[in-house]
Amino acid sequence: MFGERWRLALIGEVFNLYNAANLSGHSGNLTSVAFGQPTARFTQVFGSGGPRAFQLGARLSF
Repeated sequence: MFGERWRLALIGEVFNLYNAANLSGHSGNLTSVAFGQPTARFTQVFGSGGPRAFQLGARLSF
């Protein structure tokens, strides 16, 4: 009965699985000892460079 009338879909997503830092703003000054090094980090907001996060969901249709 469940297989004929109902359908269940499970969904899972992972953001920043390896918890890597998302760096930005590299130094372009050739005379600086920090040449080519990142000068800032992206903000720690969920889904945009933030810490590791998991998201689970389910969809039930009939």
